[in-house]
Amino acid sequence: MASLARMYHEEFGFNVLCPDNRAHGASEGNIIGFGWTDRKDYLGWIDLIIEREKQAEIVLHGVSMGGAIVLSVSGEPLPAQVKGIISDCAFTSMHDQLAHQLKRSFGLPPFPLMPAASLINKWYAGHFFKEASALKQVKKASVPILYIHGGEDYYVPTSMVYQLHEQTSAEKSLYVAKEAGHGQAFSEDEQEYKKQIASFLKKHERQIKAAC
Repeated sequence: MASLARMYHEEFGFNVLCPDNRAHGASEGNIIGFGWTDRKDYLGWIDLIIEREKQAEIVLHGVSMGGAIVLSVSGEPLPAQVKGIISDCAFTSMHDQLAHQLKRSFGLPPFPLMPAASLINKWYAGHFFKEASALKQVKKASVPILYIHGGEDYYVPTSMVYQLHEQTSAEKSLYVAKEAGHGQAFSEDEQEYKKQIASFLKKHERQIKAAC
């Protein structure tokens, strides 16, 4: 996220918060929740920003699993200070992504491994695979969402962004970087990426005080 953090700070004047997700970096935990458990942490970060700056205007931006996190946040009750969400190459759900990788990497069908693994996940992480669904969350979204995806993304299939975009209840925009692979939309065409974000911010923001 370093390049994006620099872009937001230097070109758009944001204050930037880049938290380490659970089981990543300096954060505690040893279970990666594919964004579902992390959504609660992001709600806490939002509250912390507002506690320090009640007039803050907040935009959430995530890439890959981070994109799934911010989309999962979109379906939660959000304070008025959250003005928009930018999701780059997010998957539709934990179940869909794991099933895709099971087939892509090992040529295996979802059954019987997925139901068994989902049950184990419920025991250790507190939720079944299908509960961790960005697709379900965006149906409840109330803030504008900009979707970004690579047209040559085979890790998180490009088809997923069309599903997410179609099911989103809030105002929405879509940018597909045709030649980009997974998480490469920014590096593939940096100027167009910035242009898309600038257009989104201009449309939905007047003065930005904080981003996460």
